[in-house]
Amino acid sequence: MEQHEHQSADGNGGRWDWLRGFAAVVTEPRQVLPLLGKQAGRVFVAALLMLTAVSVLTNWLYFRSVPIRQQFEQLAQQQLERYLERHPELSPEQQATLRQQLQQGMRFSLPRSLLGGVFSNTIALLSLAGLLWLVQPLVGVRWSALRFAVLVTALGYTSLWGAVGEIVAAALQVLGHSLQVQPSLAAFVVPEEQPVLFSVLSRIHLGALLQFGLLGTLLARAAEMALWRGMLWSAAAWGLWLGALYGMGVLVR
Repeated sequence: MEQHEHQSADGNGGRWDWLRGFAAVVTEPRQVLPLLGKQAGRVFVAALLMLTAVSVLTNWLYFRSVPIRQQFEQLAQQQLERYLERHPELSPEQQATLRQQLQQGMRFSLPRSLLGGVFSNTIALLSLAGLLWLVQPLVGVRWSALRFAVLVTALGYTSLWGAVGEIVAAALQVLGHSLQVQPSLAAFVVPEEQPVLFSVLSRIHLGALLQFGLLGTLLARAAEMALWRGMLWSAAAWGLWLGALYGMGVLVR
């Protein structure tokens, strides 16, 4: 394990060695191992910027597609109507204001997409990294097996696959003129009937499966443990995150 955390040689190239991990995670994942635990802050920020850019891109693609935009408007309208039913004390003026805000929110806004992307992806990365740390005893991993920085960098590098999966899913939805046209189990769920389940299942696409499969492999190699244990480690953290999203979605409905 110590050899994976050995610092790279000094030099101008060494300062940017950490960037190679984002390319190596696609071309030759084994080359990521020596980079794990190094420059964790930079890897985290790079992953955050990448995921935020993907969020902005997918929002723009959805906005450009009339059928997709109409589906989102219908889902948002359903959620607003449920909210109004739970709050009959709202005056007609207040209800009209909420409907107006809903219409404005359906328009593409670069600043809003950037802020939303930074906020949501920061929460996602920090939550997943924290869950990877917390579930260690549940999967038979010692707390001291890996430094937290190793978990952060492994998650950051492998998030590239998740980002690619998001772009592919959005492109398929736009081309298919429907939110259900996507490479995930959400393709079998009607979003208007089960919006929370649809939202959670949409996250289990091919890119995400590759991401967390590779994450488990890297963790197993870095901690020198059986591959199945690393996979269980990765899957447990991801499963808890998805479960939390589902629970929060049900509560706010």
